[in-house]
Amino acid sequence: MCAHLLKIGFVDDTTPTSQLENYFQPYHAPDMKHKVKFRGEKNFEWIGFEKVPGDEVKALQTFFQATGFQPFGEINGIFGYRTISAARLFQEYVRTIEGDASIGKPDGIVGAKTHQHIERWRTQGLKADWINFSRDHASLEFITWIRLLEKVKAKYLAHPDKTMELVNQYTGISDTMKVKNWNFDPGLIHLIGIRRKEWERTQKRANDDIFVLLINGLVFKFFGSTDPCQHMASRPDEPFIVRGQHRYRFGWHKLSELDKKVYRAFKPATVGVLVFRDVNNDNALTEADMLLGVQPNPTVNVHWSGNSTSNWSAGCQVICGKSYINHHEQVIDCTAFSANNYEELGPKTMGAYAIAADLITIFAQKGEQAALYTLLKEEDLDLEPTIGSTYPEKILGQLLGK
Repeated sequence: MCAHLLKIGFVDDTTPTSQLENYFQPYHAPDMKHKVKFRGEKNFEWIGFEKVPGDEVKALQTFFQATGFQPFGEINGIFGYRTISAARLFQEYVRTIEGDASIGKPDGIVGAKTHQHIERWRTQGLKADWINFSRDHASLEFITWIRLLEKVKAKYLAHPDKTMELVNQYTGISDTMKVKNWNFDPGLIHLIGIRRKEWERTQKRANDDIFVLLINGLVFKFFGSTDPCQHMASRPDEPFIVRGQHRYRFGWHKLSELDKKVYRAFKPATVGVLVFRDVNNDNALTEADMLLGVQPNPTVNVHWSGNSTSNWSAGCQVICGKSYINHHEQVIDCTAFSANNYEELGPKTMGAYAIAADLITIFAQKGEQAALYTLLKEEDLDLEPTIGSTYPEKILGQLLGK
C-alpha cells in the first residue's frame, strides 16, 4: 500500500472521466444540483478532484472493505463521502477500541500515521470486530432494543394515543409512517430518539435527550435534543416532530448558507415528516398544540448540535459532538477535537456526531433510505424491564460525566 497522503477529492488517475462526471448525482441531488465539488467541513470549503498516480485510492478502499469500514461503498478510485467516513471510523477505532492515540484525531485524512496503522492491520490480518455481527448475529443489547420496539408498536396498535390517532388519520403524503407500517427489520438502520421533557415550558432547551443507533447488530448511544428551542426558530410556533417512525435519507443541513456552512446530515426522505406547531407559543408541546392536527415539514433534519454548549434545534433532531457510548459500552470523550461552533471546524471536527453520521453512511446499502428514525417517550421504555424509563437519565449522566 502507498504512503502518500490521501484525502477527500483525491482520485486515481486510472478512474474513467464518466465516473467523475456522475459521482455527485446521488449525493448532491436534489439538494445541491449545481455543486460539482466535494463539501469539506470548514466554512466555505469546497474541494475539486485531484488526481493521484496509479490505483492508490482503490487500494485504500479495498483495505477498508476487507476490514469492515466500507462494507457497501464502491471500489471506484474516488476518495468521496463514503471513503472519508471509512477513514474517520478506522482512525476512531484505533484511537478507542485499540487504545492507541498516536493515530491522532479522526479527521479522515490518511497521512503517515494512519498509513502506518493500515500497514500494521494489513500485515497482521486485523479486522474491525463489528465484522462478526449482523442482523442474524446481533448483540444481546441490540436484540433487546428490537424487542422493545416491537412491543411499542403492539402497544400503539392496540391503544393509540392522541398523537398516533392523528398520524393514522392523516391522508396526505409524508415520511412519517402509520403505526401499522412501522418496520423494525433488524437488517435496516434504526436511529431511536428518546424524548424527555417536551412539556417543559422554556425558550432555551437543554441537550437532555438521548439517541440510540441500532446498526449491523450493534448499539451506539449519543445525546442531544429531540425538541426545538423557540429562540432558534424563525417563527414563534416552532415545530415538534411527532412521536413514531419516520423515513430519512442522506442529505445536507444549512442549505440556506450553501456556500459557507452546509454539511452532511439526514433529511426526510421525500416531502417531510409530520409535526405539531406550538400554536399558543408556550414553548412546549401540549394537547392545545394538537388541536390543529399534524402537517408535513421537509426541513426537520437530523444534524449536529455543536459541543453541547447550547441546543441548535429549530425543530430538527440534533446530536452533540461531546461524547458517545460505543458498542463496547465505553464512554468515548471527543472534547479534545470536537468543535464548539462552525468557526472551529477544520482544526477540529464534529466529534461524536460525525461518528454517528459516518456509521450510517458506511452501513447504508445502495438504493435504500439511510435510516428509519423512531421517536419514543421515556414511558415507552418501561415495556422492556431490562431498559426502563430511568435509562435515558442514566445514559445522559454517563455521557456528561456526571
